[in-house]
Amino acid sequence: MKPFTLSRRRVLLILANYFVGYLFVYPMLIGLLYSLLEPLGIKHLQPILENAVYLWVFAITVTAAWPLLKEHLQRFRRNRRTIIKSSLTRYVQMWLVMYGLNLAIILITGLSSSQNQDTVVQQLTQSPLQIMLVTCVFAPIVEETVFRGAVFTTLRSRTCFRNAALISGFLFGLLHVFTSLLSGNFSDCIFILVYGTMGYLLCAAEEENQTLLSPLFMHGLNNLISVVLILL
Repeated sequence: MKPFTLSRRRVLLILANYFVGYLFVYPMLIGLLYSLLEPLGIKHLQPILENAVYLWVFAITVTAAWPLLKEHLQRFRRNRRTIIKSSLTRYVQMWLVMYGLNLAIILITGLSSSQNQDTVVQQLTQSPLQIMLVTCVFAPIVEETVFRGAVFTTLRSRTCFRNAALISGFLFGLLHVFTSLLSGNFSDCIFILVYGTMGYLLCAAEEENQTLLSPLFMHGLNNLISVVLILL
């Protein structure tokens, strides 16, 4: 099936909104607004600003990617049973691979979890509802749209699967240790291997099923199970 790709303008908007806005500019604006408005005595200001950013990033991402999302949703509807079955099979394979990689990291380095995982655990105890929505809804939809919908699909139309998936997977892995690198925690770089492999396998799921709904389902299921296990 011929790959459906977004226009260059839409891809650039998605990438700029996420990599420039979400990772750098929007956090700076939150800090600035918080410092200006805190003296007014507004309670719970920071969560409000954070939720506004989540909604903004989500809205821009989905709106910019809508032609792609609409096409992939139609593909899913035409073959939903096969796609769901394939996605579940691939999820089990992905979980086994990631479990093996995490076990190897523990044995080699003694690190049992990444800073990203530790942050999620801590935030779940403070704002469980917000973090559950971010982890199980926002992250799968936005990240899959960015890394598989914009990055992988665009590269796949220009090069082979391996190259496109490696680049998309590496960027996905880098994202999940981004905060660690900024704080100087370079030991967390080893987890690029885990998250990058996950990203690569999510690309494989999209390649096989020809719809973004497959990796989105796998990503959401993975995060949901992780959150439930943490809460238990």
